[in-house]
Amino acid sequence: MASSDDERTIRQQIIDLLGAEEATLRDISQGVGIPEKEAVDHLVHIERSVRSQGKKLLEIPCCCLSCGFVFEKRRRFTKPGRCPLCRNTHMQPARFHIE
Repeated sequence: MASSDDERTIRQQIIDLLGAEEATLRDISQGVGIPEKEAVDHLVHIERSVRSQGKKLLEIPCCCLSCGFVFEKRRRFTKPGRCPLCRNTHMQPARFHIE
């Protein structure tokens, strides 16, 4: 008994998820059943794919929960190790969405 998720690739499932709602890397990994590190690799390719379709992969950046620093200029999809201002490691994860 095959579900419709089995017929779509992982990247198609991620695109559908991000087209419907904002999601963190954890949400993506749990939604499609892959590790977070693998989800990061897929996002790099998805960004190019949706751009060719006239859409954008939008990122709401990480921010430090201690001092409020926002990682606006960060180009990587992974979570930063620590805040450059206060050196705290407690971060609000980035969220992604396709428009």
